[in-house]
Amino acid sequence: MTIRFHSLIVLLLLLPGVLAHVSLNRPQTPEQRPTPASPPKPVPVPDAGDEPVAITEKSKPVVQVEQAPLRPDQFANFRPPFINDEGEISLLGIYSDSSTSNRAGQFIFRRSKDGKWRKVLDEGEKAADTGVVIGAFGLPHVNAVGDLTFIADGSQGTDQSAQISDPNDPAAYRPLIPNKSLYKKGPTGIKTLYKMGTEVPNMPSYITGITNISSNSAGTTAFIGTYVEPDGRGLFFVNNGVVKLIVRSGQKLGKVETDSFSEHYYPSSINERNEVAFLGRSGEKSGVFIGSLKGIEIVAFGGRPSSLKGSNFIGFGNRTPTINNRGDVAFIGFFDGPEAGRGLFFKPVDGPLRLVARSGEGIPGTNWNFTDFNAVSLNDNGDIAFAASFAGRSRGIFVKTIRGVLETVALQNQRIPGGEKEDVFNHFTAPDINSRGEVVFYAQWRTPRVGVNIGVFWRDPQGTLRMLFQRGDQMPK
Repeated sequence: MTIRFHSLIVLLLLLPGVLAHVSLNRPQTPEQRPTPASPPKPVPVPDAGDEPVAITEKSKPVVQVEQAPLRPDQFANFRPPFINDEGEISLLGIYSDSSTSNRAGQFIFRRSKDGKWRKVLDEGEKAADTGVVIGAFGLPHVNAVGDLTFIADGSQGTDQSAQISDPNDPAAYRPLIPNKSLYKKGPTGIKTLYKMGTEVPNMPSYITGITNISSNSAGTTAFIGTYVEPDGRGLFFVNNGVVKLIVRSGQKLGKVETDSFSEHYYPSSINERNEVAFLGRSGEKSGVFIGSLKGIEIVAFGGRPSSLKGSNFIGFGNRTPTINNRGDVAFIGFFDGPEAGRGLFFKPVDGPLRLVARSGEGIPGTNWNFTDFNAVSLNDNGDIAFAASFAGRSRGIFVKTIRGVLETVALQNQRIPGGEKEDVFNHFTAPDINSRGEVVFYAQWRTPRVGVNIGVFWRDPQGTLRMLFQRGDQMPK
């Protein structure tokens, strides 16, 4: 029974093949014979113009222009400009100079109220009080009356030799002191304010580095100084050669505070009241302070309440605050709480702290919201110019007026004034605003012709944005 069953299964499995073999060997009539297969047709090779046809007109290819080397009389680069309440604009311009070690030189120019640009500082000028020839200088500050304050190399731009008063005492060794001085140029010429290596007041130390210089029209200059023995940094004021230490590393935040300042300072320019707003650090925390001859005032500090209900400050992003001549302060702060985020804060001299813009707030005329803030400037009216981020990495320049109106000055991907259709803003540096609402800033833009370009822009009193200079422009005489 089993054998028969298996034989039946094998027969059934082989039957289709047997039938097929019989069918294939059976004589076929002409009608049943298959038609021979046609040879495959060759696939056509598309030519260069055989592409999908766009509904919109194709963009015309732009051939990048090969840039010729810049001449010494052309702008090669810039630094952020300043503007005062008279509308005078000051600008540091950099040019190519093959005769120097870094192959660059620099001038400072000023645009007067009559609209004319003039050169106001050049390397090679002499200090009126010492006869020292001015070498390379750092980013200058321009005060309300047009005086320039800057750090510059001395006659040869070399360092002083190390001094050892006692060869058997390692503590007697003094490292190299840069041959630099702090200068001011006014109507009577260039005068020396402070020479590097001068001793720190009330400390057995001396200053080896100076940054963040600014001066007011009253003749007071502020700077951040680095000193040695012991090492540290601090905020200093100098007037008529007299140096005053305002705050230093290791100093308590206040008379009743237990925290101390570290070596990190981010100061504003000094105002006409001899005040500087600065961001300072203390351990893992940071805060916004006002430093003056009267002492230190805490404006905001990590862990302390913000102006929003139920929230505290958790940081300030190491971003420099700003102060106007009234004593009002504006700064960027990060806060926690039910509506945690980042904001732009304003502290009037005679009123409470308040939030004036925050992350998540919509930008008028767009579908975007602010995500972050940077680089604030404050005029005497209380209007705040600032850079802000939105839509990922996009940036723009804005003004928040004291009346609460948000104004857009320039946006990333916006066509630059006077440029081609494809010339659009790409990046911005810190803006500066005066009491007439004029704003100046340094920016980069994308251009198909040369890739990227840079220039300086000005929003005039009527609110029109204009380009002042771009790389390759002829420098003023």
